[in-house]
Amino acid sequence: MQETSNRTRRTFIKSAGVIGAAALAGCSGGSDSSTEDGSGGDSSDGESSDGATTGTGSETMADEIVFYNAGSLEFDPGTEANIERFEEETGISVEVNEVPWSNLKTSLTTIWRNQDSTVDAFNGPTWWLADFVSSDWLEPIGLGSDHMSKFPDSLNDLVQFDGQTYMAPEFGKWGSYLYDQQYLNDQGFDAPPDTWDEVLSQGEQLSQGDKSGFAFTWAGKSVFSFKQFLYQAGGQLFNDSYEPVFVEEGKEVLEFFNGLRERGIMPDGMSSLGEGGVGDNFIAGQYATVESWTPLGARAIDEWDENRIGSAKPPKGPESRATFQDTNGISVSAFSERKDAAKEFARFMTTRESSKNNMLVEGNPAVVPEVYEDDEVQSEYPSWLLEDMRFNLENAKSETYMAQPQVDDYLNEQLTPALLGNKDPEKALNDAYSNIERLYQDIGLL
Repeated sequence: MQETSNRTRRTFIKSAGVIGAAALAGCSGGSDSSTEDGSGGDSSDGESSDGATTGTGSETMADEIVFYNAGSLEFDPGTEANIERFEEETGISVEVNEVPWSNLKTSLTTIWRNQDSTVDAFNGPTWWLADFVSSDWLEPIGLGSDHMSKFPDSLNDLVQFDGQTYMAPEFGKWGSYLYDQQYLNDQGFDAPPDTWDEVLSQGEQLSQGDKSGFAFTWAGKSVFSFKQFLYQAGGQLFNDSYEPVFVEEGKEVLEFFNGLRERGIMPDGMSSLGEGGVGDNFIAGQYATVESWTPLGARAIDEWDENRIGSAKPPKGPESRATFQDTNGISVSAFSERKDAAKEFARFMTTRESSKNNMLVEGNPAVVPEVYEDDEVQSEYPSWLLEDMRFNLENAKSETYMAQPQVDDYLNEQLTPALLGNKDPEKALNDAYSNIERLYQDIGLL
């Protein structure tokens, strides 16, 4: 039922071009915050069933493209290594424009409002897609089912609109649950808390001295943390008609957070859901358990004795163990004059081999579940960590929605005081609901 619902909303998004342009007006800055391919031949967006891209027939393959990368390749060696492989194997050169993450969405929005062909392809998060697709700024990539079927259905659903693929998943960031095995053993625990109730009931014993029992973060992205726990509670932000529906399950989330705060389980001084430095503090030994994003596990292995770091599936909420899906992918500009070459770049950078190479070179979690069974990957990471990473990938959830920066800002401004105990949780959620509903009425979605 959920897949049908999401498909309905994606059909609506794709037909909302004027609304999309209006939603992006004045808000193009960054924010803290199953496929329908045919069984054979070409799919509805010009995909061939062998996974290769199919061109329009109106151009020859260009020998160069311009790619906008989110940040410096100095800190993105996995992408850099795969670009080098692409150039060697295809003969197509890639001019990389290293755009600071905080400026990337603004830069792309400015370029595309002017229908400029400066950029051919870029990498960015799935949560930009609703605004970009509705504005007709992205080209369907045309990837066949043999290419896209290797990704989890939930991830396919995020990057497809009207059965057409607008982003090829490159590498992932989703939730993980790590713990200090040595400390838990000292406190008499063989395993970390397995449910929200156990986090609350056992967390006080795990909070000793300067050690906090449970911490959580998405590195400055407060709404990501809220979404992760909202999905665990069985909720979502919007229904098929773009009406906000997060209040009821949101109350369960804030009740859980308030329990953590009142019992002294979460870190002293935590002032937001997106508290920075939680990863550093976990490595420094200040937390017993932490629900964070996936790369922290690889870092802990590097900096701790392997016998100290533990990994488990996230504590089960009222409904599930879902984590937040924050995958980055590659999209092609609708204004590119080198679309065929850009589509081939998107395909190459997101093959199984490229996904594996990115994980081996940089530690970026692979978005292809089969990669976790690869011998090279198995030799690089402990099997228990790979098992949990794959589980979290396959159970990660997210949503694409219009006017994402404003929606996330409205949520954040209400959730933060509720987290601190300075605002009644139900009132905070209702105020966020009213603000978002009014926003969507103003831009014509409701």
